[in-house]
Amino acid sequence: MKLAAFILALISTICCGWTLIPLCWMIPMTVQIYRAYKGTKTLSVGFKVCTLLFVNLISGILLLCDSDQN
Repeated sequence: MKLAAFILALISTICCGWTLIPLCWMIPMTVQIYRAYKGTKTLSVGFKVCTLLFVNLISGILLLCDSDQN
């Protein structure tokens, strides 16, 4: 699910490329989702909620539904 969330966040970041201020938090959040997908970082619930609110609704829901119990 993290891969799908990353792809949706990346698409949202590219679509909002003409706005500069939202990109200030969308790009770092997308990078953190990619790091979590690779397994080098864990995401907190607060980060997942911020992704839901500020980046993409669907990717935030996918991250919240993802179980990190490995």
